[in-house]
Amino acid sequence: MSKLNAEERKARDNQRFSQRVDERRVKGEDVVGYALANEKAFKFLTKTEKHSFKERQATLAEEAKLKKQQQFELKTQQELEKAEAEFTDTEQ
Repeated sequence: MSKLNAEERKARDNQRFSQRVDERRVKGEDVVGYALANEKAFKFLTKTEKHSFKERQATLAEEAKLKKQQQFELKTQQELEKAEAEFTDTEQ
């Protein structure tokens, strides 16, 4: 097998992603979910699928942000409780 140059490799990859997206669409699978997992598939989505992709991506980003904030608050609370416990131990 001969080596492909960058342009040929890109064309081959685009063809493969296009085919995979089409196959999933025909099977009735979640094409937007596939694109979320694999960013290269985004450009082969239809306009409505792209809109759905952006909505779901924003939702996932918001959920991740909230989760990170909750983890930070939990860590802060644990550190505060630890400091208070140490303070009360030293007073006695």
